Formats: sequence, C-alpha cells, structure tokens
Amino acid sequence: MVDDPVGAIARNVPVLGVILVGGASRRYGQDKAMARLGGIPMVQRVAAQVAGQVSMLTASGTGRPGLDLPVIPDAVPHGGPLPALLSILTWADERKFEQVATFSCDTPFLPSDLVMRLRRALKPGCDCAVALHGGAAHPTCSLWKTTSLPKFRTAFESGTRSLHGALAHLKACSAEFSDSGDGPGGDPFFNINSQSDMAEAQAWIDRMSGASNVRTAGPMVCS
Repeated sequence: MVDDPVGAIARNVPVLGVILVGGASRRYGQDKAMARLGGIPMVQRVAAQVAGQVSMLTASGTGRPGLDLPVIPDAVPHGGPLPALLSILTWADERKFEQVATFSCDTPFLPSDLVMRLRRALKPGCDCAVALHGGAAHPTCSLWKTTSLPKFRTAFESGTRSLHGALAHLKACSAEFSDSGDGPGGDPFFNINSQSDMAEAQAWIDRMSGASNVRTAGPMVCS
C-alpha cells in the first residue's frame, strides 16, 4: 500500500508542474535553459522527465522555442525563485490546484518518481515537501501546497528573496533521494550552473551511452 499521509494520492488531487526558467544564467554566460546536453536543450530534457509525473506542466518566467507549455510570467522578472514561486502559487490557486511541483531547468537528471515520493513525504500540517540528496536540500525541486501562499508573502515582505530563506517561514517535510543514482557522481539533482558543469554532465552521458552500447552488443564470438 502506498504511503499517502494527506490522502492526496488516494483522492487523485491534481498536481501542477512548473519548470523554473526565469533565471538570468549569469554564471553560465548564455541562456542555459536552451543549452544543449546530448544534443537536446536542457529545458526539454527536464520537461520530458517530469511531464508524466504531473497533471499539467507549465513553465515559469518566459517561454522558449520548441517548448510548447503554458507560461506563468514572473511578477518580478529575474527576481529569483521566491518571487517566481509567489507568481506560481497565485496562478495555481486561481485555478484550484492544491499542490504545485517545481523543477529547475538546469537539473536534467531528475528521478522518474520524484513527484510521487514528494507526495508521500508531505505529512499533515506540512506546507511543502523538499527533495534531499545526501542531506542537502534542493528547494527548487519541491512540492508546495497552495495554502502556503500567505506564508510566502510574509517571507517576501520581510525581505527574504531565496527559497532556502523562505523555508524558515514554513513547516517543511522532506524526501531523501540518496538511493537514486542517475547523474554525475550519482546525484540526480546535479545542477548545471557553468560551462564546466555542462562538460561534466556531457561526459557522464557519454560514459553511460558507451556502457549501454557495450551491454547491447553483448560478447564477441570468435570463429
């Protein structure tokens, strides 16, 4: 039986999925959402990985070529993830979504069961469930209740601008993903912030592709 502490899975509560694409990509030097990893724009990799995990998938910030998703505009352009989340939760609440799953556009190795495990972790009384890997929190990859919107507004009005800072205003649960091994260094939340990160991610994909080809080819038979 699936652990479902708030009954959302059993009640088939719809989950709005949102890919965060509003960042300025300053450290990367160009629009990293459209940077190609294995020949595919990163944001499209993320979309393909998470689309089947949510009821509806959208993008936050601005649209991208080839990404056929509804766009939730940021009330504060390039204001960071907290103002973006305020816009997202407001948009979701107006459309009667109770839960919102967010995904960063620069984490292309996300677990295929990310949303399900976050839903299982969302205990009664919690405002959100945050993904952990090795004890490190990844708040851009989390599940949020739209009822937490007033607490986010309070955090923003107090001067908080980061999601890590906003968590201090919420009751947060967490889900540990240390058993998920995809991604460089076995980290499914490997974050591509720089060109060197991209090179490391591409090298990992090339290694995995090479290993897969060897397994597919099987042993050589010599006559």
